[in-house]
Amino acid sequence: MQPLRADHGSYVSPPEELCEPLSSTPKCSVEAVVINLRRASDRRLQMTPMLQRLNFKWSFFEAHTGLQHPDLRHDPLDTKRHYGRELTIPQIAVYSSHYAVWKQYLETGSSDYLLVMEDDIIFDTDFPFETFAGFCAERGIDYVRLFGKHFAPAEWVGYFYDRNLIRQRTTPTGMQGYLLSKTAAQRLTEGVRDVNLAVDLALDSFWDLKLPIYSIHPYPIIERYSPTSIPIPDRAEPLSAGERLAWNRNRTVNKLKKIWANYALRAADRRLKDMSPPFRQVFRRPLAKA
Repeated sequence: MQPLRADHGSYVSPPEELCEPLSSTPKCSVEAVVINLRRASDRRLQMTPMLQRLNFKWSFFEAHTGLQHPDLRHDPLDTKRHYGRELTIPQIAVYSSHYAVWKQYLETGSSDYLLVMEDDIIFDTDFPFETFAGFCAERGIDYVRLFGKHFAPAEWVGYFYDRNLIRQRTTPTGMQGYLLSKTAAQRLTEGVRDVNLAVDLALDSFWDLKLPIYSIHPYPIIERYSPTSIPIPDRAEPLSAGERLAWNRNRTVNKLKKIWANYALRAADRRLKDMSPPFRQVFRRPLAKA
């Protein structure tokens, strides 16, 4: 496992606060990690100016190129039974990279939350990540997606200023950006050691991990329109009759678990709605007069 590379930036706070605080809840500390292949220097150059505008610690993590983390296990036959096809080497490498970042955060991270990003994104450098982390901590939210590739049905559960806090009932896929607490990192490192799914599907298996998929909408992160570094073949090797039977069984079991978990989360949805502050536009707050 490669250590986090400390390419830290500096930031000069603006002369005005963007908005009044939502409550007396203090901010939570955040650190950011960007997963980046050593050879992708162009992406690193694109990310660096945005990262330099953050007012908290950030670093690049050297992405894995295969199954490099010793805690992970991969069985191609088991993958076919859960995923319906084999994972490609880049998919396995991405899984290993994200897992390594979670593990590193547990072992050496000092912040309350970790902001994980891939290197093919654009993010809102004015988004108040530390304030949002405090908002999440107050509500017991340990995992928040900051981007999703696809539309996913969701429950509205509150406001964060003029953004909507939602709980997605299924995965929107993608690993471009998310926020997680130490609790979430612990559950992930213990719960997804078998590499038998794409990492985004493993991460969003909330019925097993007990990590509901919360998101903030509109997303503060978007994916660049750029060539993928994780190509997936259009066609896969056909499954045997036994593999197809096992795959369909696992899909059915997970679907039933997901339905039940969404039903069970209705009480948490109501609690979050009751805690929600009202919709508030973001205004610049002038400095107090001397």
